[in-house]
Amino acid sequence: MGSWKQSFETITQELKMAYRKREALEDLMAKNRMSRPTYEHLLKGLEEEISRLEDHKRSLARNMTERIDELRKQIGLIELFLASLELSFVGRELDEEAYNQQRETLNAGLEATKAEMKQIENALTEIKRIDISSQ
Repeated sequence: MGSWKQSFETITQELKMAYRKREALEDLMAKNRMSRPTYEHLLKGLEEEISRLEDHKRSLARNMTERIDELRKQIGLIELFLASLELSFVGRELDEEAYNQQRETLNAGLEATKAEMKQIENALTEIKRIDISSQ
């Protein structure tokens, strides 16, 4: 889980900062507080930085989406294991203690997987929000 999270936080902060800088630059130009050549030079560098960050963000979003797909598959497998466990218990293939231990373990894994998926979905929503607010 941590591999995407640090990248997400870094790219989010850097993009927000770059968009604020671009807005400030445009504001300074509108108030005639810098020359056109200076503005264009600074804007060019800033736009290159934003482009680089946007590319990185798209790559990260793609990786996060792939991780969500993996987690959905894991959830399906865990749910199948839970159903199989229930059948084994009902069929008296497991005693109650073994059943309860395995069920608790599977449920803990299921909840952790769902929690990670929710965190990634929330992060993807934040990425989309940055897109909207930057326009």
